[in-house]
Amino acid sequence: MSIDHSPAQKWSGLSDDAVHLDADDLGAYELNRKLHELSRDHAQIVVDNPRARHNLGIGLEADDAEIHFLGSVGYYCGGFNAGANIVVHGNAGWGVGEAMSAGTIVVHGSTAWSAGAGMRGGTIVIHGDGGPRTGIAMKGGEVLVAGSVGFLSGFMAHRGKIVVLNGAADGLGASMYEGVIFVSGSVSSLGADAIERTVDANDTEELSRALGSAGFSWPDDPFRKVEAEGRLWYFDKHDGRIWRSI
Repeated sequence: MSIDHSPAQKWSGLSDDAVHLDADDLGAYELNRKLHELSRDHAQIVVDNPRARHNLGIGLEADDAEIHFLGSVGYYCGGFNAGANIVVHGNAGWGVGEAMSAGTIVVHGSTAWSAGAGMRGGTIVIHGDGGPRTGIAMKGGEVLVAGSVGFLSGFMAHRGKIVVLNGAADGLGASMYEGVIFVSGSVSSLGADAIERTVDANDTEELSRALGSAGFSWPDDPFRKVEAEGRLWYFDKHDGRIWRSI
């Protein structure tokens, strides 16, 4: 294992005082243990050579800590995040931020399937595209995507908010409960029980805040607001056709 404080001018947002860990020298368990320890005492920790490895930055709790992964990460990065601010300088595999409850995860690339799956709080910002099932079964928090999202994004979102600036594939918002999706650009199709509602002044104010916090510009195309109509919330034997459409 190596720890140093040398600057990394190639990457944006890094301090000369950051502590560096070389992931090449550490297994996932040992790396996560070191991240938990260092995040209690250091404002910024940098992980060199993540090389798309899996299960990095799991269950971090330090609210003031900033963890930078200098390169792409594999699946489940930032899972169960409970307060840390994680920055991925690359792409992320499936399940980034799964079940997180607080903190932020910023991905300066694209994500695979199920970003933010089951998340309960916090914010995920994706500067590229989100894969299929982005925000699946989320219970709170928000996911902001500069690009597009794949099929069945927002599927069974109980609560929380998804904001997409450049379109969505088929089945957007299928079987949602109390989640909400704001999408600009082309949408291939809405999912079962998803309907479009009017974007009001409160929504516009909320979107301005969210986009500003993510560093995103307001898109050229207008936003559409997608929510559940509610026909699937309670079973009715006469609505079998609707249930079969899921």
